Amino acid sequence: MNPSSSITIEHLPNEILAPILKVCASPSLFSVCTRWRHLLSTEVMPSLYKQIGKMHFPQGDISKQAFILDKIYKLEDRLSEGEKAKAIFKQTFTLARSLAPAELEFKWKTEEKRYFTLDNYSSYLININCLLMWEKLPGGKEYLSQEKIKYLPLEKQEELFKDWIENHGKNIGNLSLVDVGLTFLPPEIGCLSQLQELSLTNNRLTTLPAEIRQLT
Repeated sequence: MNPSSSITIEHLPNEILAPILKVCASPSLFSVCTRWRHLLSTEVMPSLYKQIGKMHFPQGDISKQAFILDKIYKLEDRLSEGEKAKAIFKQTFTLARSLAPAELEFKWKTEEKRYFTLDNYSSYLININCLLMWEKLPGGKEYLSQEKIKYLPLEKQEELFKDWIENHGKNIGNLSLVDVGLTFLPPEIGCLSQLQELSLTNNRLTTLPAEIRQLT
C-alpha cells in the first residue's frame, strides 16, 4: 500500500469500527484509541446488555428483559447499560474461576475468553450452569473433585457432563436443585429418564429447556 494513501484507526468511520468491536471487544483492544473506548461504552456494551437480556427472557420487551436481567445479577439502577454489561461479565468470570481453578492457572486462556461478546457470555453461561447442576447430582461432586478433573479448564469439564449424566443419571428419581444459583437449566436434564420430582426453588431461571418435556 502507498503510505500516502494509508488510514489510521482513529480515522475509520464508526460504521466500520463498531462491528469490529462487537466481534472482539476486549479490554486490550479498547485501549487502542479514545474513539474505540467511546464506541465501546456508547454503542457496543449497551447493545450487548440488551442481547444478554434477550437471551434470558426472549419473549419480553426490552424494558422487561432489562428488569429481569438486573434482578438476576442484582445490578444497581444508577448504572448505565454499558456499566451493567461489564458488571455481568465480571460476575460471570468470578463464578467461573471459583468453579474451575484452571481458569486461574491458565491465564492466557482466561484472557482469551475475556472478550465482551455474546458468544463468550453464552459459552460461560452454559458451562457454569452445567457444573452447578452436576455438583448436585448423586456422585457428581465426588467425581468433579478428582485431581484429574477439577483442574481441567471450565469448557473441558462441561464437555464431560453429557457422557457422565447419560451413564450415571438413569436411576435418579428425585433431584433437588434448590438455591443453587442456576440462571440456565442445562438441556441434559432431559437425560434423567427416571426423574419424578425436580425442585428448582430459589434459583434465577427465566426459561426452561425444551428437553424438560422428555421427563415423565
